[in-house]
Amino acid sequence: MKKRTAAKALAPCRTRRLSLPARLVIPLATALTGLSALGQTRDAALDTITVTGRSSPESSPDLEIKSRTGSRLDLQVRETPASIEVISQQTMQQRGARTLEEALQGAVGVTAGGNPGSPGISSARGFTGGFLNYLYDGTRISTPTMSNRPQDTWNYERIEVLKGPASVLFGEGAIGGAVNFVTKRADRGNAGQEAMLSYGSFGSLRAGLGAGGPLGQTGAFRLDVSHNQSNGWIDRSAQRLDHLTSSLSFDLSSTLKLDLALDALQDSIQSYWGTPLVSAGFASRPTSVVTDSSGRVIDRSLARTNYNVSNGLMDADSVWGRARLSWQITPQWTLRNELSLYKADRHWRNSESLSFVAPDRIDRDQVDIAHQHKVTGNRLDLAHRGKLAGMDNRFVIGLEYSKTDFVTQRRFSDGSAATDAALQVSAVNPVVGGFNNDPALATGAGNRTNMTTGISTTSFFAEDALKLNPAWSIVAGLRTDRIRLERGIEDLNTASNTAYGANFTSNSIRLGTVFDVAKDTALYAQYSNAAAPVGTANLLLFPASNTSFPLTRGKQFEVGIKQSLKAARIDWTLALYQIEQTNVLSRDATNPAITVNNGQQSSRGIEIAAAWRANRNWTLSGNLAALDARFDTLIEAGGVSRIGNTPPNVPERTANLWIDYRFDTMPLSLGAGLNQVGPMYTNNANTVKINGYTLIDLYASWRVKPMLLTFRVRNLADTLYASWAGANANNQVMLGAPRTLEVMARFEF
Repeated sequence: MKKRTAAKALAPCRTRRLSLPARLVIPLATALTGLSALGQTRDAALDTITVTGRSSPESSPDLEIKSRTGSRLDLQVRETPASIEVISQQTMQQRGARTLEEALQGAVGVTAGGNPGSPGISSARGFTGGFLNYLYDGTRISTPTMSNRPQDTWNYERIEVLKGPASVLFGEGAIGGAVNFVTKRADRGNAGQEAMLSYGSFGSLRAGLGAGGPLGQTGAFRLDVSHNQSNGWIDRSAQRLDHLTSSLSFDLSSTLKLDLALDALQDSIQSYWGTPLVSAGFASRPTSVVTDSSGRVIDRSLARTNYNVSNGLMDADSVWGRARLSWQITPQWTLRNELSLYKADRHWRNSESLSFVAPDRIDRDQVDIAHQHKVTGNRLDLAHRGKLAGMDNRFVIGLEYSKTDFVTQRRFSDGSAATDAALQVSAVNPVVGGFNNDPALATGAGNRTNMTTGISTTSFFAEDALKLNPAWSIVAGLRTDRIRLERGIEDLNTASNTAYGANFTSNSIRLGTVFDVAKDTALYAQYSNAAAPVGTANLLLFPASNTSFPLTRGKQFEVGIKQSLKAARIDWTLALYQIEQTNVLSRDATNPAITVNNGQQSSRGIEIAAAWRANRNWTLSGNLAALDARFDTLIEAGGVSRIGNTPPNVPERTANLWIDYRFDTMPLSLGAGLNQVGPMYTNNANTVKINGYTLIDLYASWRVKPMLLTFRVRNLADTLYASWAGANANNQVMLGAPRTLEVMARFEF
């Protein structure tokens, strides 16, 4: 029987639709205008609010920004002993990032990719997928390989990226880091309306509306809606993304504040799951996109062929509500409580795994998966800012509880010779057909199952920042998680029911120090650790065989420098780090049939980021990352050693560069961006290497108030490249988009 790929075990889906149809756009636009007018009318007599800030274009790194991802203590990036990058909405606009995945691609040492089953997952510091936490407004839903969906950047104020172990802040899973996507939120001091419309190659269309500002005498509102659609550059790969984010904020009294938020997200995608490697002799236009140990290549003539079934789908709907109450007990003490409820339905039905069969055929599988996913959470914390033994001190302590209920129906083709023959298609002229629901194609244990998962997590956390003197501070944190897992599996093929559970305890700490050697120069050092479920870090599909193993552990040592040279208008950062992950699942060296958890992987590297605002016209910014990531100890099935190999989807060299120029004599801006990604492997065996690539983007913007008109060219050289391993990591890769053109108009009122 053919082995199922890891992508099948990680992928997500749907069952109930929470549509955001096109007919909502006009009512929403009317609501935006009405709410804005209401706020302006009722508050016309209020005092003027003056907002100050940098007048120059934002570029990363900006060390004066405060980040709640690096700490819960309201510290600036400069004050935090960790690598933190904040990608603002303005930066996303300037770089032309349409989706969160594109925005992350420009972060220091980060690459983003994945396939439709787990889109937009990232690689950072040698770790990928479930070993990086994804947060939305500071709240984690689940491992990103299960819950993350493609999203437009329009609804987001900023993205915060924290490198290295982050369990002390956000719980299990964050060995490689954490990414926090922060939506636009209600703010009385930031009134206005904005709109966006763009059109580009392959029928790509984006639209966005947003408004916010005062509401009544003590309130504020924010409402944003976005639509993103494309026909796709691959055959039958159209997608549609709709996103609504909204929030209200009220000062109930001089010391009590209530914040409410409600978001709804829908995506519908005709999936492209990758392009298969074919024999060099078969390829009519062989390329150097990959290097394969058996001599296979990517054939340029097949680059736009989609082998998925004709009625393939990836649909997901979610709704998420939050309510936060903040009480300023005294000028020093603050009590906060946040309640959240997330609910999602996902469904996909595709041929995901592809492999070339000589002389001219493609073997396919079939996958049909549905999710019903619900997460309820509550976080209570008490913060203090004052003095401790005469020294400035901030601390926060808190309790957090979350309850996850997850139901999934999973159907896989069985990989038998008869099934392969039924699903096989021509490599050159595939007649893909529709999805075949015949149970005879999905025989055998594990191929037709219904599963339930319940996860209860209770957490205690504490963090403290003590300023020993004006130049030297210490930041420490700890967190303990108590996790209860309960799973049930009904196998329809074997008529069996299995139930099992497990308890896990995760204790994490972070200890760091920051020393200001000069007014604008800070040195820092940090030790931190983290924990994650063994295997893929995914508790939602945690197998019974793994419940006897403790959590995998990660630890990091990091040192660095953060400097702002104001006279030269330069901000720059440097970080050196080493991470080790232990308790990795491996095979017993003396008996490969036995699974043990004595494996280990590690990474060490250097990251540099800088921004130079040369004058009011020129801005130059960029970053560079180099790392050495490897399996220190890993034995796989059959006793095969992977020691010394590089983990999959981990490029060991990445670089980004952006140049922007504003004319004084006309309202014109010109810019260019360069993204370079080094080679990476698709599998633990390192038999398939995705060769490195360089992409160049160009843009020109013309401002005629209230409009900013931008023309952009992406992938200027029309480079053919692969960005990530496909669903079958040994036999297919995900190709990136060719050269595309886009014209976009943004309006601010």
